[in-house]
Amino acid sequence: MILMLVGFALHGMAQSTADRAQVLQTCLDLEQLQQHYPRDNRGNIKQINIMQHGVSFPENISVVKNGLRPIFLSKQQINSTGTLAYFLFHDFTISSTSATVAFVYHYSVADQFVVYLDLEKNGSTWSIKKSNITIDHETE
Repeated sequence: MILMLVGFALHGMAQSTADRAQVLQTCLDLEQLQQHYPRDNRGNIKQINIMQHGVSFPENISVVKNGLRPIFLSKQQINSTGTLAYFLFHDFTISSTSATVAFVYHYSVADQFVVYLDLEKNGSTWSIKKSNITIDHETE
């Protein structure tokens, strides 16, 4: 009986890890953000940065962008390296059939996208049910 309970718990954790990865991948793949990702000299998207502050992710989470895994940085690393383009997640709540996500994608010194997403799960696929994506131009 105990082994069965442990098995169910591990299955639930594995499923939630896969769900977290799929929802995070959906965020990285948002069409509105693509043209603002940093690029190399050939025009290919560089490695994506995610700040580990507020909401944190395991560094081995199974997501990629342009064949590269994201770099997970602390707030101190973002500030000390002068990194301009990065994701900062404020809310990342997932249930068995729905998810809510709120994040900011900073892409320049004074510009950022503010993103709110409601997602739903159909079978094993997550899709955006409702979104609110705005550009915020900060002024000094």
